[in-house]
Amino acid sequence: MPLKVNVKRKDAKFKGDKPKYNVVVSGPRETFTPAICRSLELNGMGPFMDEDGLVVWSSMPQIGGAPYYLAHLLAYKHKATIHPNCKKQAMSVINRRDPRDGIDHILGSQGAIPAGRMSLNVIASSTDFAANCDEADTERREFLEAAGWLPIKNMNSKIAQKLGTQPYRTRDPFIASNLEPFMSPGAKNLLKEKLATAGKNIKASKSHTAEGAIEVPAPEGLGFFPFQLGGITMAVNSPGGTLIADDMGLGKTMQGIGIINATPKAEKILIISQANMRIKWGREIEKWKTNSALTVGLAESSTFPDANVCVINYDILQKNIDAMRAIKWDLIICDEAHNMKNPEAQRTQAVLGDLLDMDGSKALPLSDIGKYVHLTGTPKPNRIDELWPLISSTRPDIWGSGPEDFQIFKNRYCPPILIKREMKSRFKGGKPREMIIPMPGKPIREMELQLRLRGSGSFIRRMKRDNPDLPPKFRTPLEIPVKLSKAEKEELRSVEFDLAALMERTGSVEVKEGRTLQAGAVINQITRLDPDTPQFHEMARVRRNLGMLKAPHCAKFIIDELEAEKDFALENRTKTVVFAHHKDVIKIIHAEAEKRMKGAFLVYDGSVGSAKKKQDIVDRFQADDKIRGLIISLAGNSGITLTQSARMRVVEPDWSPSNMIQIEDRIWRIGQEKNVDIGYMSVAGTLDARIGMAIADKMETDERSVNSITFRHNAPSQKASMEVDQSSGSRARSEMPLVLESDENQGDPQPALPLFE
Repeated sequence: MPLKVNVKRKDAKFKGDKPKYNVVVSGPRETFTPAICRSLELNGMGPFMDEDGLVVWSSMPQIGGAPYYLAHLLAYKHKATIHPNCKKQAMSVINRRDPRDGIDHILGSQGAIPAGRMSLNVIASSTDFAANCDEADTERREFLEAAGWLPIKNMNSKIAQKLGTQPYRTRDPFIASNLEPFMSPGAKNLLKEKLATAGKNIKASKSHTAEGAIEVPAPEGLGFFPFQLGGITMAVNSPGGTLIADDMGLGKTMQGIGIINATPKAEKILIISQANMRIKWGREIEKWKTNSALTVGLAESSTFPDANVCVINYDILQKNIDAMRAIKWDLIICDEAHNMKNPEAQRTQAVLGDLLDMDGSKALPLSDIGKYVHLTGTPKPNRIDELWPLISSTRPDIWGSGPEDFQIFKNRYCPPILIKREMKSRFKGGKPREMIIPMPGKPIREMELQLRLRGSGSFIRRMKRDNPDLPPKFRTPLEIPVKLSKAEKEELRSVEFDLAALMERTGSVEVKEGRTLQAGAVINQITRLDPDTPQFHEMARVRRNLGMLKAPHCAKFIIDELEAEKDFALENRTKTVVFAHHKDVIKIIHAEAEKRMKGAFLVYDGSVGSAKKKQDIVDRFQADDKIRGLIISLAGNSGITLTQSARMRVVEPDWSPSNMIQIEDRIWRIGQEKNVDIGYMSVAGTLDARIGMAIADKMETDERSVNSITFRHNAPSQKASMEVDQSSGSRARSEMPLVLESDENQGDPQPALPLFE
């Protein structure tokens, strides 16, 4: 009995809603081989049922067109049968689309069928794959978009004659392979070549060695790490821009400067950084540059420097926009590029232009050799669609550009959920109006996204955990062993009640005791709150009250740890970095530290004015043995190195996991020589403790979405197991390394690609 494939449809529920589709694959357990399970997972499916020898896999219902392509692909590669309920529609969309209807049909017109109405056919040029389609053929257009293909822009008569009035294209071999059953022999040969190249790129994107690296100039006595040479090489050789997404602390700044040194023709270079990193960038470029003719200047407020290398911070881009647009740049390096995650933000549009405009207008001009290089340790800050500004600006030939391509990307990797809301009129006596609001959906097809990113030859991400030169990091929940007074217990109960009530009002989230899952739902809801709403300000009040309650108890715990080491030899002592969110909480912790260890703690928060003062605090913490602790806020979440500490205590975790990963990696980075201990402090048995665990769990999940190339689902007879790392309290899944296998029976052009992590 072969596999059966069915594509199911859920009709729209209200005006403005869109139909949703999901794919169901069923069959005997023995038919679900590892190769088939990998293929299904790549296409966003997961196991749904395994009973009495029958296995069922399903995808989530989602908008974006019926994924009939998957039915054809499984039939072609694995001899699956298409369910009768959807076979007619699945065959109709790929067959010849006879346009003779209406008066032509009545008169018996025998005109030739246009290319876009012929049976689906995929051909290839030297770089791209193309599929025939007409602009008016809505069903085929939805079919192609559901497979991840992009409409061809800037049509001409020659293309229209050969492929129809609205053909589709892709340069990505993983997206192209979704339409492999309809490929010409030439297209299949190109697919084979591109997959082989993608395999090499994937290995290079994970490599910590300098294998195949170019020679990069460096000043005498200085040199780049082998893995940094690999990143520089990829950026120089990329056919477009590059996204260097190495883990925090692996020296992305040095790779950016190495790219400058390795690009001798680059004479006009723009560096965009955060304000606290502007001085450091200028200092490091002067130290590492090998072209003595390059001058370096720092932008100040609305004064833009007349220099070869101009360093400017995101905050003052708008003040200098005319000066920057007057220059054609050979290289634009955007440090902490996740600052441009929102395509509608002024800073994003100042650099990349209007990404939601069809023409992408007003991007900074590039020279003939110009390219973008984006540096970030958190390429996906909170949601997958936040990747779009970075990948579409570096490789529009792969990811596309403009609102239509952005929607295709979202439908494939984070399909939005459409919600109908009734909005009250702002005018007295006015009628309420209905609005359709697209809410961010859950991420799907993360494995395919990983392959596309890494296989592009323009994306590189190495993790510190894989770097043999870095010690391990342990993430641990720390429940504070304190006895709360009656008044404190009452205050804590009040805070928890406020939080639970607020979440239930804003997001229909029920918060139950003992359930990390519900706490995780709370985190998801909080990160979606609009900062301008009353709910957001109420949440800020609740969080501050909780932090104020915890602060003195956490301070005592932290200082006790430090005082326990006072008789240790200097090399055995460990400085502590403390993270807190609110200024009032920071003041309480610092005041407690001053009582017992006067002058031993520094503070790095938003109240520290200039970039020079901030750098002085960091330098003193790193160099002065008398300094035992540093209290930081979100102001210190990027760009600073605190490797003299191997211990961090988180008093108030930020509820954005990506921010917490940034904070943790201030001490876990190149230069760290000790095992790193990250402790999340909470009051035992409270919602605070459960939310802390949920944040840690969500960090693990988010790290997998852009870090790991591993399958979560094996064959049904070899179910993945869950293990707990006792040292860190984090979950680790036994996962299967990715191997894209060839199908000898089908003459599949896809070679084996061993993409081991």
